[in-house]
Amino acid sequence: MSQTLTKGLRILEALAHSNQPRGITELARMLDMNQSAVQRLINTLVKQGYARQAEGTRKYRLTYSLWELGQRSVEDSALRRLLRPTLLLGAHVTGMTCFFAMESFPFVVYFDRVEGRRGRPHSAEPGRKVPMTATASGKAIFPYLPARRRAQLAQPATDWTGFVPFPGLDLDVIEEVVQQVRRDRYAWSVSGMRKGMNSVAAPVWSKAPEPLGAIVLTSSETELRVEEFPSYGAHVLELAEEATVSLGGAAFRNTAELGPH
Repeated sequence: MSQTLTKGLRILEALAHSNQPRGITELARMLDMNQSAVQRLINTLVKQGYARQAEGTRKYRLTYSLWELGQRSVEDSALRRLLRPTLLLGAHVTGMTCFFAMESFPFVVYFDRVEGRRGRPHSAEPGRKVPMTATASGKAIFPYLPARRRAQLAQPATDWTGFVPFPGLDLDVIEEVVQQVRRDRYAWSVSGMRKGMNSVAAPVWSKAPEPLGAIVLTSSETELRVEEFPSYGAHVLELAEEATVSLGGAAFRNTAELGPH
């Protein structure tokens, strides 16, 4: 890959993961790059409309151009067209917010969402990446991964950009989740990524032997109580099966091939 392109992408990633504008010196230090090279690339990003100078400063932030491109990509996605009816059904029948999270080991990425009347707005923003060990969606997926991959979840890591940390989780806790999910076929979380938010989730398959992602129902702890997890677990299993059929997949039920609990 072109070194110039690689450096430009790294600057885009750094700005995307910053919660505030960044200056040339900051970016050069963060990315271990020459300041003059950063300045040239920033100038190009500004000229092309991907970055702009924050008002009254000498620092830079991204524009919405990348968001627009990303939205176009998602809106035109066959995956979204196939899954959208299932998400609409889930939100309508249960009243919960229903979303699809895509596997991006060792993370999941929220892909699409339909808010239900009993859901809490902005509970899972599309595009957000979170550790799969911390959410119902991820817990629904990793029990169906091979044992060697599950073992990697115990090791701290980062995503492909290097800016999103994965903290790792104790292997004993991982295997407890594996046993529960393989027994019940759905996963749950209590105050997973947001305090007071509960979720249940079930894996979705396409044509690969490992799950593509998970269908999730989520709401506040007063709307989705712990004692209701089994009944909503049954709902999310039906939704996940429908999504799997829509994608031409078949649920992977032969857990013996996945290695010991």
